[in-house]
Amino acid sequence: MEEKRMQTQTNTENMQAYQTVALSSEKIISYGILLTFLVFLLKMIGGYLTDSLALTSDGWHLAGDLVTLLLSWWGVKQSVKPATKRRSFGMYRTEILTAFLANLILVGVGLYIIYEGYRQYLEPHPVSGGWVFSITLAGLVIYSILAYLMGTKKENMNAKSAWLHFLGDAMSSVAVLVGATVIYFTGWYQVDAILSVLIGLVIAVAAARMAWDGVHILLEFTPRQIDPEEVEQAILSIPEVSAVTDLHIWSITESQIMMSCHLAVTVTTIEQGEQIIQQVQDAMWNRFGIGHPTIQLESKSCNTCYHHEAQMQHLCSSCSANNPILIG
Repeated sequence: MEEKRMQTQTNTENMQAYQTVALSSEKIISYGILLTFLVFLLKMIGGYLTDSLALTSDGWHLAGDLVTLLLSWWGVKQSVKPATKRRSFGMYRTEILTAFLANLILVGVGLYIIYEGYRQYLEPHPVSGGWVFSITLAGLVIYSILAYLMGTKKENMNAKSAWLHFLGDAMSSVAVLVGATVIYFTGWYQVDAILSVLIGLVIAVAAARMAWDGVHILLEFTPRQIDPEEVEQAILSIPEVSAVTDLHIWSITESQIMMSCHLAVTVTTIEQGEQIIQQVQDAMWNRFGIGHPTIQLESKSCNTCYHHEAQMQHLCSSCSANNPILIG
């Protein structure tokens, strides 16, 4: 009972920590929405007045950022809703789903900017370098502040996504500043189009990588930082464990990692079994950050079925005869 209570306490602490980060992320993302809207207006007006595609492209990129930030804000609010009997994991996956959708939008924005940059490269036109420099410098200051604020909450995938976006925005602004300087001193207007293509490429690649991270979680792949072989060996290092089967490791969010497995053990009492389970739980948390392991104990290893084949339905008489203990 004491082991069960300790695991329940650990799970509760994990959930509370997640909710604290989520609520803090929601507040920071709200600030990001307001500041991004102000910079969006500044760049769109500035791009219109100066006829700068790099500035206008960055403005449209910010429009995409606004949509993604609104999605992220909504996702964070939904993700902290409590679990119910029908939604036993709560709404945590909303964080991943909204971050995935937001990054898909940004991929489209990046590709559009590349297309427009290519068009302007073929037909360059004069750009007011001085105004572009001033407007972009103001945007750079705001981007840097937002990137710093978002960077303090990277445990949340939506906040991490926003952080990458604003970091990319800051880098893009630096590129535009360089371009504005070149235009001001040399009159080489094609640099505006070249920088637009580079900005679009950075946005599209970064967003695609973040979207794939979301797919990795939604498809319940094993988290990249965890090697299933190492997990299995860590469990087998416990003397009373003779075999590990049906090992599954996945995550609900980036910070909430789950695991389930069958263990063949040599113990004969429930109390001894609970001690083994506690040892496994401690090892999983301390070594791999797995906070919710579900462990089924068996008196012998099941060698007649394929637990690891997730799509195979079977009725294993060997497992059924073992009278397994299931402790979550």
